[in-house]
Amino acid sequence: MTNSHQSTIDGVVADDDSLESYNWTFEKSDTQYLTHGLHNYPARMIPKIPDTLLGHYKQTGVIEEGDLVYDPFSGSGTTAVEGRLHGLNAEGNDINPFAVMLSEAKAIPLERGGLSEARDALVDGLSEDLREVREAYDESGEVEWLEMPDVRDGWFPEPQLHELTALRDRIDSVEDEFGEAYARFFRIVLSHTTRKVSYQRNGEYKRYRLAEEDRADHNPDVEAIFTKKLKQNMEKMRDYSNRVDHDLDTTIHYSDSRTAVEDVGENQADIVITSPPYGDHQTTVAYGQFSQDPALLTGKVTYDEMKDVDKTGLGGRYDVLEPLSELEEYSPTLKATLDTLREKDGRSDDAMDFFRDYYAVMEQVGEITKSGQPVAWVVANRTMSRVNIPTHLITRELCEHLGYEFNVNLPREIPNKTLPWENAPENVEGTKGDLMANENIVILRAP
Repeated sequence: MTNSHQSTIDGVVADDDSLESYNWTFEKSDTQYLTHGLHNYPARMIPKIPDTLLGHYKQTGVIEEGDLVYDPFSGSGTTAVEGRLHGLNAEGNDINPFAVMLSEAKAIPLERGGLSEARDALVDGLSEDLREVREAYDESGEVEWLEMPDVRDGWFPEPQLHELTALRDRIDSVEDEFGEAYARFFRIVLSHTTRKVSYQRNGEYKRYRLAEEDRADHNPDVEAIFTKKLKQNMEKMRDYSNRVDHDLDTTIHYSDSRTAVEDVGENQADIVITSPPYGDHQTTVAYGQFSQDPALLTGKVTYDEMKDVDKTGLGGRYDVLEPLSELEEYSPTLKATLDTLREKDGRSDDAMDFFRDYYAVMEQVGEITKSGQPVAWVVANRTMSRVNIPTHLITRELCEHLGYEFNVNLPREIPNKTLPWENAPENVEGTKGDLMANENIVILRAP
């Protein structure tokens, strides 16, 4: 099977066996093609990375069509989508239930005819329904036949929140008639609409509201936003569906990557491509905060589930694993980094918690991946307490301790990624420090 993105660099088919010959920055690369453009997600891995790696390893005979690509941090499903485009089965997991839903919506193709029928059922009579909802709300301040979602007070204009809830109920009816896959696709459109309608400042990766004085003028048209995005996403799904093999499997587990073997099994993956979190979710990319209201409006996720996402991520407040005092012995770079943090009275315990959890994922991935097959970690070197954390070197050393064989480190700039470029590491007002402006693709062979 071929596709227009397979094994290409800026449109040129690669014929060099060396991964170092590629330009990994992809500065002008389209990041929204096909289903990659269904929905925004913070710190999303650029699709050309898994596209290029999969194309390279297929071309060199390391993997072949029908093999399994695995991603322990599925996120928005970038690896799963590219796996399907390259003729691979895909498996992954994520602790964010919204990420699981988004990954599956993007990676699992839908039949053109069924999608059109489900769309027609969804929008037939939509205008009248929303008008009735608005009239009932204007009359009494509530709509008695709607069960409102568990979103926090003050984050939505109330009339529009009731209209979003009516849309949720219509999507539930579509699921009853057409099945979960079609309803999931429409819920992603609803999620996009939810973010546009809410008082959320959409340029932020954490949860911030519009200034109070700006909320009075915020009067979005729910139906217009939804139907516009629905049309765009329909076109993207049709194009994607026409290019991929519908007989392949894509499975995204709603589970913790620190215990992933329980879901995926041993010696299953032929290749791993993943972009781990850059640090604990509380202080870097708050995936749970980003996803909270969109997930709650789907009606399939609870507030408690979403509240726990950022707390249970790597290095989070909920200690999933016991402390691992030997970790510094496994990585001289980690020891030197933690010593520097301790000297500065910095966040050494936070750094240790993160790398303890990260190491547990490395162990799981080593068991899941077939011996000698490639594992690519796309990592960024963040700053903590004004100390640079060389995550790419620590990744290599910890993996080598587990028996991985180092292959190559591929540095790249980050031209387009939605990331926190600066922060106030000491939490002192007006004090900022650089965070992340480049990445490294660390490739090793599984033990």
